[in-house]
Amino acid sequence: MPTLNWVGKDRVVNHHHDVPFRVLKKSYTFSAPLGTPTNSTDNRIIRGDNLEALKSLLPEFEGRVKCIYIDPPYNTGNEGWVYNDAVNDPRIMGWIGKVVGREEEDLSRHDKWLCMMYPRMKLLHSLLANDGVLFASIGQDEFAAFRLLLEEIFGRQNALAMFIWLAEGNVENAEAITTVHEYVIAVAKSKSAAKIMATVDPNADDDSKLLRDFAENSVIKNGPANPGSIVTLPVGFPCSTGTLRLKAHESADEFLSVLTAPPFRHIPAFSAYPSAAPPDPRSEASVVAERAMQARSDCEHAR
Repeated sequence: MPTLNWVGKDRVVNHHHDVPFRVLKKSYTFSAPLGTPTNSTDNRIIRGDNLEALKSLLPEFEGRVKCIYIDPPYNTGNEGWVYNDAVNDPRIMGWIGKVVGREEEDLSRHDKWLCMMYPRMKLLHSLLANDGVLFASIGQDEFAAFRLLLEEIFGRQNALAMFIWLAEGNVENAEAITTVHEYVIAVAKSKSAAKIMATVDPNADDDSKLLRDFAENSVIKNGPANPGSIVTLPVGFPCSTGTLRLKAHESADEFLSVLTAPPFRHIPAFSAYPSAAPPDPRSEASVVAERAMQARSDCEHAR
């Protein structure tokens, strides 16, 4: 499997073990407005370093979380956006300098981003239940690297999908080519254990065949890449012509009815047999039907 390497990787691959456990301190509680559902699922808003926050959740939630969605910095280099998207936040830089050490001076912004993401993804992996799934939004700047990082932590066999998120009007793009989409990557803790219902990409058109509740065979059986089959009829097949062309039929029963209809059934049943062939005591109609069934079997085999 392809692996991803970057400056500082050797210092962060096991860093999640070194992150200290912190005890969450409850500061205040939100009450649901009158007439709305109460907080029956013990929702929490945690303020603080997300690496330490994730580690603090392990004692209670390790292996229990069914679904995770994250929206990490896209690392576009735009420091003037909603948040510091260039991974140059003083807290992140201080953490990188402490964990990576002197190599930090050689890090590109992509190295820094990967150093930041790796231990966090390791903790998220630990929090997921065996049948849990993770969704992560990402842009084109780190899409390729992030995909390899996820494969390294979750395993390529547990990749689920890569969705296209249409974001026209919601992104600031000063590049020569302006794009209108981002990505949402979906992975599972264990693909075989995840209970994934039949799902169609929401970008599919309303009239897409993918949304139909029935399957339609649209395969073109005969064409330049797949020429028509030549079926050799058995000796004695009740037909007076050497070449037959039959139109496609929807069912085998229709095909059989063609073979038992004129000109087939009016041809003597034994006309093409060698003279030494013994007479058949059955009626001509039953013999023709039996040979038509054999021809049907031969045709299906020839396909």
